[in-house]
Amino acid sequence: MAQAPVKTFSSIEDIYPTSSACSRERTRWRRVVDTFTKVHGRQPSHIIRAPGRVNVLGEHIDYSLFPVIPAAIEQDILIAISTEPSSSSTPVVQIANTSPKYAQQEFRLSPDSRENWVVEGGLGKDWCSYAKATIAECSSRSQDVPASMKWLVDGVVPEGAGLSSSAAFVVASVLAVSVANGRTADLNQSDVVKMALKSEHRLGLVNGGMDQAASVFCLPGQLLHLSFHPELSPDLLPLPSSLALVITNSLEPHALADSAPERYNLRVFENLCAVRLLLHSWKVEVDGSPPRSKEEAGRVWMKEALAYLQDSLGLSEEESFKRVAQDLDSVLGVDGRDEKGWTLEEIVAASGMSREEFDDTFTKFIEVRADRFHLYKRAKHTIEESLRVVEFKALCDKNAAAGASQCSQEVQKQLGELINASHASLRDLYAATVPSVDTLQKLCLESGALGSRQTGGGWGGAVISLVPVSSLDEFMSSIKGKFSAYEGLSDEALGKAVFATAPGCGAGVLEMTDAFLQSL
Repeated sequence: MAQAPVKTFSSIEDIYPTSSACSRERTRWRRVVDTFTKVHGRQPSHIIRAPGRVNVLGEHIDYSLFPVIPAAIEQDILIAISTEPSSSSTPVVQIANTSPKYAQQEFRLSPDSRENWVVEGGLGKDWCSYAKATIAECSSRSQDVPASMKWLVDGVVPEGAGLSSSAAFVVASVLAVSVANGRTADLNQSDVVKMALKSEHRLGLVNGGMDQAASVFCLPGQLLHLSFHPELSPDLLPLPSSLALVITNSLEPHALADSAPERYNLRVFENLCAVRLLLHSWKVEVDGSPPRSKEEAGRVWMKEALAYLQDSLGLSEEESFKRVAQDLDSVLGVDGRDEKGWTLEEIVAASGMSREEFDDTFTKFIEVRADRFHLYKRAKHTIEESLRVVEFKALCDKNAAAGASQCSQEVQKQLGELINASHASLRDLYAATVPSVDTLQKLCLESGALGSRQTGGGWGGAVISLVPVSSLDEFMSSIKGKFSAYEGLSDEALGKAVFATAPGCGAGVLEMTDAFLQSL
């Protein structure tokens, strides 16, 4: 599946799952084509689309290399493009947006001293920064002069809702650059995910790849069980047809890039340090695979640490989890540090490294800002959340193996309890929720959800709920009337804030043939 070619579409029906969605999207795509023609003076040659994603279970564990269960949603990012050979050694890129709040931009690419392509004037911190980072990353993968491009971006993934609008934008941008430069045939879906990750790294974001993979790999009607160790491995997971996914936006946005040193990146750092202290307590050094530099070898993810226990001590997966869980208290929670946390000096002293080695391995790897580091709580969440993913998958697989498209009330209850436990852990151990999201989660449960939890990067954004299809309308009506932030919203705005979604199709490319244009 990971090695499959990039998806190509020939019709709206190839992408969207229902007749109502196709009717809605046909109007939207026609508007995108017309707007592109008006803005850029020609019709686009292709439209690239990449969906947002909702993470059903497995939050903040992808960068520790544990499996997660996301799904692509119907809402997506479209990039209409046209291209022309560059008339100089500095290609020109023009990017417009269908939303008037995003100003049109024009910039040039030029080679630096290392023969990499860079954006003249830098990446900036506006809406175009993700596109600029991606264009620079993808262009630098070839010695050829990149094509000049004209883009029009149209997005309906709610921003700042934890539905990965930024990852969808980056994935679509990777495909846009590849199409413009005639390289799509050389890429498989795994390549697209890796290039998207590299592009986000240029903006200082370190993530595990779940968002990008869900946007690329997913198929309609299926959840995605995504493994990262020992390699990226996507597998489809059937969601019982008696269950629906509902997204409720708290309307409290988050901005990962702006807050990363105190939030997202800090959690990555805390997890890495937790693993380092555990490994040192076991008196072992683990070199990750594939071979790494000295600094990279010192950064071991929790899944790699468990794999070491299984291989070297002959432990089963279950036994390795129990061993780590036991050592969380004795190593990371020692002397009350389960609550008060660690200072950086205390972490260095317990790491078995000199300060110089520690800085080279950890503090220079990722920018963080904090006085105390809660290694015990972050590692405890990571271990327990990964076990919830194992149990959720087993329940879905067992249900499918029994030949049941639906599931019993007991299985529904168990799935919901796993989702509820995930939210409690994000709130109490990962400190990644905010009061408005906690309130919304409680209201979703009161409105009839089997399970509800914050989804996405955290500190705002959306809540995902698992709801019986039989009570879907009742749930939607109830939550719209209960959450105070929804008061006074127009019907259109409320429809964007609260919606049911079917697991959708992953990213792909559609050429603007005469037949397709006539179908709009």
